[in-house]
Amino acid sequence: MFNVNRVTLLGNVTRDPEPHANKTGTPLSTIGFATNRSWKDAQGEIKKEAEFHRLICWSTLAEFVGKTVKKGQPLYVEGRIHTNKWKSPEGKDESRTEIIVERLVLLSARKTGETEAAEGTADAEEESEAA
Repeated sequence: MFNVNRVTLLGNVTRDPEPHANKTGTPLSTIGFATNRSWKDAQGEIKKEAEFHRLICWSTLAEFVGKTVKKGQPLYVEGRIHTNKWKSPEGKDESRTEIIVERLVLLSARKTGETEAAEGTADAEEESEAA
């Protein structure tokens, strides 16, 4: 059977990336990210909703992100969903769903309305252990 775990997002950075390294010294960056949607309800009123995501970048992509991505910047992101699970100090099962970024395109609006893009991709297998 064929399986697919693929995510494509277009949204905005909600805070500056947090570059650091995991226990083995591999660079990683976490990015707060938001996607928005709007629709009309049955009464014709426009509704808006924001969805917040935690993006994880590894290796050279993490270094690229740490140097170039800033809060408020629009991004195009491709990756996969990963649920990070652990036990809290109190022994409670905890989890957090994250997006492991495999491709990222920086988008910035020019005054002419065109889009300028710079691209980074994950070039190494990311590690399963998150920050």
